[in-house]
Amino acid sequence: MTLPVELDRNNRQALYQQIVEQIKTSISNGRLPARTQLPTVRHLAKELGVTRLTVQNAYSELQSNGWVEATIGRGTFVSEDAYPRAADSSIYLATEQMTPDTVIHDMLEIHQLNADQVAGVRSMAVASPDTRLFPTEEFWNALLQLRPDVMSLAGYGSTQGEPLLRVEMAALLQKRSIYVTPDEILISSGTTSGLSLTTQALCQPGETVLVEQPTYLGMLNILKAQKIQPIGIPFDEEGPQLEVLERAVAQHHPRFFYTAPSFQNPTGMNTSQKRRHELLALAEKHGFLLVEDDLYARLSYDGPPPLPIKSYDQSGSVIFLTSESKVLAPGLRIGIIVAPWPLHERILALRRATDLGNPPLLQRALAEFLQQKGMQRHLKRVIPIYRKRRNAMVNALRRYMPESVTWTKPTGGFCVWLTLPRHHALHDIHRLALQRGLAVAPGEVFLARPSNHQHLRLSFGMQRPEAINAGVKMLAQLINERLQEDPEENRTVVDWRPLV
Repeated sequence: MTLPVELDRNNRQALYQQIVEQIKTSISNGRLPARTQLPTVRHLAKELGVTRLTVQNAYSELQSNGWVEATIGRGTFVSEDAYPRAADSSIYLATEQMTPDTVIHDMLEIHQLNADQVAGVRSMAVASPDTRLFPTEEFWNALLQLRPDVMSLAGYGSTQGEPLLRVEMAALLQKRSIYVTPDEILISSGTTSGLSLTTQALCQPGETVLVEQPTYLGMLNILKAQKIQPIGIPFDEEGPQLEVLERAVAQHHPRFFYTAPSFQNPTGMNTSQKRRHELLALAEKHGFLLVEDDLYARLSYDGPPPLPIKSYDQSGSVIFLTSESKVLAPGLRIGIIVAPWPLHERILALRRATDLGNPPLLQRALAEFLQQKGMQRHLKRVIPIYRKRRNAMVNALRRYMPESVTWTKPTGGFCVWLTLPRHHALHDIHRLALQRGLAVAPGEVFLARPSNHQHLRLSFGMQRPEAINAGVKMLAQLINERLQEDPEENRTVVDWRPLV
């Protein structure tokens, strides 16, 4: 058979990777159904004018990721597990009416699909780092150095966190212009756990907090679980709109305002330094707290990371949280909370009543890794890789998307926020994309209040540039197809204007 593969020898992308991505696309869109036999290495190499090694490398990568199966004596076949219908038919074949609850269900299913690494699907749905970039050797060496201490580290540790790790975290915070002692740091099981503990320490069911609009899905889930009412504060190009925020403070008397000023999830937007100072001044004036999520700040691609609001705080108005999940690997589940002292004690008491603390062995291994400057080397290696992926995402959007679609251009983090035109055929676009083998995050799950538009969050951290280009191209084709169903319903008015 003849494969639908066209090689561009002027492209910097390796030839074998071009073959990989085009075969993946053909599998995802159904042009290569399950059990289809691929050409032999010799035949495809001759047809494309490349070496056999090039084709062999392509087939090997496809096989290692579950897209194809190879049997000696029989050949190479498209895997049944790689066909998009195997991803999760409960999402894209569902017939129930789209509601906020069904959209949240879709997002949870997509997240699980990504976690299971289902072949046949490119995932741009989860804003996580590429675990293939994890510094395996260095971190393993840090673990090996702890072998003499493993017996003592196998028991319970400090609920506040391993002392050596808190020392290293205090040193990292100094680089962010936050000067605290190790005793002021509490180790959490990632940022989501830290946000949950902080919310529980500050709020009672039925109370109100302010959040950015859109905001982190995990925070909305925390508030829903704790029966706390979120009020969304929209963005402008400088950050959260202060006039709206001040009116909401006067009307609702919130316990706190949750903000992620650096490379916010889901938009990738940055709050300006001027607006950060103004937010802090507003909090001090009205006596509410700022809960600052600094999770993505170190993933800065176009200059030094912006200074956190906490670095200006002299009044104890800012609770600061961050984590190693997005910089190293989400499975580490190690974050920190820096809170004013009375609140610090309440959070610590809640921690004792829940999980007693993080595993000491993993905490100490991270401390050793940090002490040996492993984080600096890791960031120096991965920042150019993620910058290249960010560029690939933005360039593909410019190349393929219709003019009525707008998007943000992040200077850090992993997220791009798409605003789609108002059109009835785009309401379940994330399901239709999954049917063609691309997982994206539906925008509704990030909103504290409904929007007049459909939105999508695309995350580029886990995909190579060639996969990003192929995925965006397919998504743009799908959007164009849907827009052509009823051009008269195409609208371009937006309820908040993203950076373009």
